[in-house]
Amino acid sequence: MYAVYATGRNARFNQFKNRASFVKKNVKQVDKQEEWGSKSEYILSLIGFAVGIGNIWRFPYLCQKHGGGAFLFAYVVMVIIEGLPLFCLELHIGNHFKKSVSGSMRHIKKGLVGVGWCTITVCFLCAVYYNSIIMWIIRYLFESFVNPLPWSECKTDHICCLEDKTQYYWYYEHLRLSPDIRELGSFNPTLVVCLIISWVTIFICISRGIKSSGKVVYFSATAPYVVLIILLFRGATLDGAKDGIMYFLKPDAKKLLDLSLWSDAASQIFYSLGIGFGAIVSFASFTKNCDNVIRDSIIITVVNCSTSILGGFVIFSIVGYRKHMTGADFDQLGSGPGLAFVAIAEAVANMHISPLWAVLFYSMLLLLGLDSLFGLMESMLHQLREEIPVLKRIKKHGVNACVCFLMFLLALPTATNGGQYIVNLMDTWAVSIPLLFVALGEIVSIVWFYGIHRFTREVKEKTGYQIGWYWQICWVVLSPLVLLILIGFSLFSYFGDMSYSQFIGCAGINSGLASENGSMLETNNGSADYNLTGNMTNFNYGIDYKEWQVSSKLPTEGIVAALFFLLTPLLTLPLGALYGHIYPNTTNEEQVQANLESCPEENEVL
Repeated sequence: MYAVYATGRNARFNQFKNRASFVKKNVKQVDKQEEWGSKSEYILSLIGFAVGIGNIWRFPYLCQKHGGGAFLFAYVVMVIIEGLPLFCLELHIGNHFKKSVSGSMRHIKKGLVGVGWCTITVCFLCAVYYNSIIMWIIRYLFESFVNPLPWSECKTDHICCLEDKTQYYWYYEHLRLSPDIRELGSFNPTLVVCLIISWVTIFICISRGIKSSGKVVYFSATAPYVVLIILLFRGATLDGAKDGIMYFLKPDAKKLLDLSLWSDAASQIFYSLGIGFGAIVSFASFTKNCDNVIRDSIIITVVNCSTSILGGFVIFSIVGYRKHMTGADFDQLGSGPGLAFVAIAEAVANMHISPLWAVLFYSMLLLLGLDSLFGLMESMLHQLREEIPVLKRIKKHGVNACVCFLMFLLALPTATNGGQYIVNLMDTWAVSIPLLFVALGEIVSIVWFYGIHRFTREVKEKTGYQIGWYWQICWVVLSPLVLLILIGFSLFSYFGDMSYSQFIGCAGINSGLASENGSMLETNNGSADYNLTGNMTNFNYGIDYKEWQVSSKLPTEGIVAALFFLLTPLLTLPLGALYGHIYPNTTNEEQVQANLESCPEENEVL
């Protein structure tokens, strides 16, 4: 009787043991961290994320705005005291904790999880409007296969088209931009299709996983440089290229006394290197132990800044040609879309074999944009899977599909007549200031809560280098001080001038303004007659044309939207801290400590 009981008990025990072993084995498989296929894939992925559209269209504009060489000097200074130290900080956080921003902050202190949730929100909002910019690029890329280019000729006698074919195409044909931020109007079917293509593309990219995506970066991260070099040689042979490059390099020493120059240089570091988005931390968490974060940060920072300068040479050589052909002044260069879809598009249209150069330019922008967007999405999804345990029970493809579909729905308003206004609002209010708070939170977490001495000791154990005084001064004093000044200056600037660029059509005659359909809203002097459809019946070519957009006071609806975009990420800081206290720390201290094993021991000071 006892033997039968013992046999049954042993059988049940063995059954339970087998089940426990099975569960433990599968949990281990679920929690197993992905890793890059090789070191080169990791470096190229970081370069692909860091080098984005902003290097090509925002950096040249800021150089033009702040006196060329003066901005270059300020930019290099900010790279040294802010960009490089913060980039190295994020690399070590990811490589050491093997977690995303939120997971790493949770390990340091539960209340710091809010920094991670702020990163998630910023990545979410940024990806929504960033993919809308890719939507514009896809539309222009498709149109680039047409000869002649659609923006190189007028198919109507609309007065605005006769004045400036390229701007007419951008505002009237492509965007169909409404004259007021409160008027979203109807959907643009072509842009909706391009938006679908962009989101399907990014869904495929993020669903392939780190190892598969790592193979793609061999092309996506290197191809833009091939195109840049081709465009550089082509631009250098154009008439007027020398004037454009000299304008780019010529310094204006008086500009160095302007605080806005230093503010823009510091802000450009975040857009240029991708600091604060969490992608750097996530990418570094997929590397092997004892990765040399100092060497990697120096390599990627130098490559990134060199790319910005190379892009400046390319853009200003082409813009110099534009000035030679059309007489458009360098001050009319414009930023962002105004540069890529107007200034460069106009210059390309005047080149021989213009469709070829257009395809090359917009293909380059597309690859740069997709690489950066992949980093944003990977950072956001990586943190969501760590912070919301239920997502680990759902297949990765299912989670990715739901998130991409939700973001596609939220991005649909950017495909309306007022879409550009939404993109501009989100770009201004949803990203810039919250990124500064994220970076400040990361530095405070390491310096004050984790301990700067502990941090530098771990970097030495991983890299074999003894951390020198430069890094410690930047982490403890210079970088936090710059961030605090930048936050204060940004808040003062944004709330001191709550305006937006309102579309008014081609500028009026002298002080007159042309309406959307080409008729005159106001006329003082000059001679021109228009019918109701905007067709010109009599026109004096000696008229002085002004801007197509004017700075207007942001209406109440716009102010509400701006505050929503700003406060949503910032509110996740305290809410995320509360969430961190509710859920326990999931980071394995023993595993973190094991990451320091088998690391080199050297005493070289860096």
